[in-house]
Amino acid sequence: MSQPTKEQRLRHIRLHFYGCVLCKGHASVHHAETGMGGRKDHDKVFPLCFYHHQGEEGIHTLGRKVWQEKYGSEQHWMEIVSHV
Repeated sequence: MSQPTKEQRLRHIRLHFYGCVLCKGHASVHHAETGMGGRKDHDKVFPLCFYHHQGEEGIHTLGRKVWQEKYGSEQHWMEIVSHV
């Protein structure tokens, strides 16, 4: 996996401070549209808290299909934070 560029790292920091797109909680960056072990695109990201990322209601717990049916598409959330 390639490392993020300086600009991508700075955007990831801004997204961290933006907060989870679902609850505004403390967030980390979710890499969208990548399969298990897939190549990450550091531009296709949006912030999620632990609960919505890897926790009980997390995209990695529920699976992408179920999570997106419940919370909306990854594309939608990337568009919401595209200005960040």
